Amino acid sequence: MVMSASFKSCPILGDNVDITDVRWPSLREAARRFLREDGCTLSVPQEYESRAWDLVQKISDKVPAKLDLPKVIIGELCVVGLAQIGGIKPEIEICWVPDSNFSDFEEQVLDLLEAGYPGCIGCGGPGSEGEWNESIRRAEIEGEK
Repeated sequence: MVMSASFKSCPILGDNVDITDVRWPSLREAARRFLREDGCTLSVPQEYESRAWDLVQKISDKVPAKLDLPKVIIGELCVVGLAQIGGIKPEIEICWVPDSNFSDFEEQVLDLLEAGYPGCIGCGGPGSEGEWNESIRRAEIEGEK
């Protein structure tokens, strides 16, 4: 099995999306949006509900100043109104990560939290400081298929 490196500290990742994957910037952006937005809603399939609440707890532990924590609901995998993980292509205002899953998303959220995001400058990874362009990202993803 081929192993790959992560942006943060280069641990072995196994089968999850890594920095060389064309979807990686979108996955990272979805995780940043989830961590930045106060009181957002994380929708997950039933089988991930417990892990989603664990993720919310980790946000509370790592960012104690954040009082309006994400809520978790059962449904398609998305950060409601901000990002969609997998599924069909949403409207252009939504960050879309095709062919990804909860584990991919969870890993990016945990990496960002460990790096100190959102309370730091530059720790969000490549592209985190500039304006996000969903149209360009989708074109790059589509070009890889």
